[in-house]
Amino acid sequence: MDMQGTVVVVTGSNVGIGLETAVGVAAAGATTVLACRSPEKAAAAAAEVTRRTGQADVHVVTLDLADLASVRAAADDIRARWDRLDVLINNAGGTPLGPAGHALRRPAE
Repeated sequence: MDMQGTVVVVTGSNVGIGLETAVGVAAAGATTVLACRSPEKAAAAAAEVTRRTGQADVHVVTLDLADLASVRAAADDIRARWDRLDVLINNAGGTPLGPAGHALRRPAE
């Protein structure tokens, strides 16, 4: 499958199924965006994706789905860097509770 010219965001893409998905879409030629909580882990994963695929069009966006301010910031970052988003692969687990059972954080109103 040729995904050249396609912008793909994969959440939770620093390990496991998300990482393998990022490898697959990068290998198919997509602009691949790893959206992860930890910028350090995401950068390491992006380097692995590039190493495994030879694809340099791999990027990182910081995203914590338990933090609505982070979601908004990630959306703004994506909109500023690319003129569109073709595919969103929402691999990151999500519940109304954040890490360790903490309530979802909402921005101050």
